[in-house]
Amino acid sequence: MSELFKVDILGNEYTLRGDLDPGLLERVSVLLNERIKEVQSSMPTTNKVHVVILTALNIAYDYLLTKEALDQMEKMVEDKSRQWINKLDSCKP
Repeated sequence: MSELFKVDILGNEYTLRGDLDPGLLERVSVLLNERIKEVQSSMPTTNKVHVVILTALNIAYDYLLTKEALDQMEKMVEDKSRQWINKLDSCKP
């Protein structure tokens, strides 16, 4: 059963419904508000739409960098695992 959750973003309250982890949702809203404040402090505009779009671009950029790094790590782990398996297989009598 989905629940209702309220979050505050940029001074506006939003109601969300779903099977969400309340703690994680709270962390997401805190992160989003922090990132919005960072963008607001670095640009002279008061246009909330521009600020939110730039914030979304920053978060998406960070996400893709992190995903790329994770993908590279997963590939490295797979390669190393394959190497160890091959070494173990070569030691079998």
